[in-house]
Amino acid sequence: MNGILVAIRRRLMARGEDSGMALVTVLGLGLFLSILMFTATGFAVKQVQQVRGDQDWNSSFAAAQAGVDDYISHLNADGTYWRYGDPTNPYSSSSTLALPTGTLANPAFTGWTGIPGTTTRGYFRYEVDNSQFTSQGILKLRSSGKVGNRIRTVEVQVRRRGFIDYLYFTDYDTKDPAAYETVVGDSYTATQAEPKCHKHSYEGRIDKINGVSTGCTSIRFIGSGGVTDIINGPMHSNDSFYTCGSPKFQGATSTSWTGNAGVRYIRDTSCSGNPIFTTAGDPKYASQLTMPPSNSAIRNEVDPTKTSPVGCLYTGPTSIVLNSTGTMNVQSPWTKNGGAAYCGVGNNLSLPLNGVIYVQNVPAVADAYTNATPTTACKNSGAGNPLGYPQTNDIGSFACKNGDVFIEGTLNGQLSVAAENNIVVTWHLDYAGGSSGTDLLGLMANNYVEVYHPVQCTSYSGAECTAGNNLTPTGKSGAFTNTRVNAAILSVNHSFRVENYRWGSSLGTLNVTGAIAQRYRGIVGSGSSGFAKNYLYDSRLRYASPPKFLDPVQSAYQPSLWSEPSAAYTS
Repeated sequence: MNGILVAIRRRLMARGEDSGMALVTVLGLGLFLSILMFTATGFAVKQVQQVRGDQDWNSSFAAAQAGVDDYISHLNADGTYWRYGDPTNPYSSSSTLALPTGTLANPAFTGWTGIPGTTTRGYFRYEVDNSQFTSQGILKLRSSGKVGNRIRTVEVQVRRRGFIDYLYFTDYDTKDPAAYETVVGDSYTATQAEPKCHKHSYEGRIDKINGVSTGCTSIRFIGSGGVTDIINGPMHSNDSFYTCGSPKFQGATSTSWTGNAGVRYIRDTSCSGNPIFTTAGDPKYASQLTMPPSNSAIRNEVDPTKTSPVGCLYTGPTSIVLNSTGTMNVQSPWTKNGGAAYCGVGNNLSLPLNGVIYVQNVPAVADAYTNATPTTACKNSGAGNPLGYPQTNDIGSFACKNGDVFIEGTLNGQLSVAAENNIVVTWHLDYAGGSSGTDLLGLMANNYVEVYHPVQCTSYSGAECTAGNNLTPTGKSGAFTNTRVNAAILSVNHSFRVENYRWGSSLGTLNVTGAIAQRYRGIVGSGSSGFAKNYLYDSRLRYASPPKFLDPVQSAYQPSLWSEPSAAYTS
């Protein structure tokens, strides 16, 4: 445009017509401003469109999240809602679903639904995959959000908040009342401890701490004297927990105690230092997780009248050796061939189809799965079991008819083992595929989950052993040291602990990879005896579970894993 103005100006000047220059200048300036205005207007319109598109893009993600919240609210209001969805949707092809009707009808299963309580342009819809729900308690939900012409999709795994969400979960942060002995300095006998110590600290329990000499025996997380407890994963206590010095909590930490002056743990003032929490603001408050009264729900998984396929039912003391080939060796002297839940005894047996083994006590009246007498006699006229426990010179005690599991080996597959009485880890428990594979083991005992530690007593005070030596387990080449346990562990009514932990020389480090849930704090070492702890959370438990692993009595569903795939819909 400047070239045109210069040419006009030269022509006018050649004619001597300077008086017309002002008019030309004004016309040129007006043309320039008009072009500038139209350009700016076009740019502004495009900017508005782009901003609106960006707003819609972000809002569509929020709409997809609103769909997740909507589905979970339905699920928490009705525990059977996992059965519902659109069976014709390809996302649900491996599921067993039905569309809800009547008051349960939900249009979000089949089409776009406006976000409740808004007048925006936001909509959501979702699809369900419940193929893993009955085995692992996991639902997959795909939720899409739409605002304007922008659509985004999120995929989440939904399950109840449960015990395996935590590396370390404890209901009562105190010693198990059943384990009290005055000979080791406890204030009470087991009988006296039950009414006094079977309560949370904020319910009136009095603990021995900060110079108090009488009360329930407190168990602390230690970070002093050359010993440092490190919790390498999330932790929750329904109780207030105790610290001494500077233990390290290297995962999200929570408690169901509301705290004192904003602090939700109790520090033993006889120790210097403060606990170290990796996550700012920890420990946070979280509602209680209620322990089931027993593991009887697992018993249903070996009842052919209640489930199909059915698991394995064994009776009385049972030895299970897991083989890296995906099989197991089983000894169970009280067990007989009683029907569909009988998986056999012997070597190289297949793992159960539904992934569950249950070991029951010998019933008072023999059932179809129980021999009238064991195929091997009980040791010491009933003072030991027919598997040979306790071994010679061991001060341990194992009853003839208890539903105890003695387990070791390398698992290739997914398996849950439940005992009506105790589970005893007799040697290392490993995964064939390591921590990055798909192998998962669950151990669920009504009473204790223990690490085997046979001891020969060398000194007594009356009938109580006051000193002892480690014994080599029968058939092994040395003491059970630097133990490896890969499993999700649940002691429903007692603790995860080490047998005879206070006698013998150091056993090295107890390496647990998985999750530990227990009614009371278990003890694994004392002074120079027993184990130091190295507990590591198996992060796969955030999105997977051993078969039929027990859930808390009451807990809400929540998303456990998020991802954003490509949009599932184009309009």
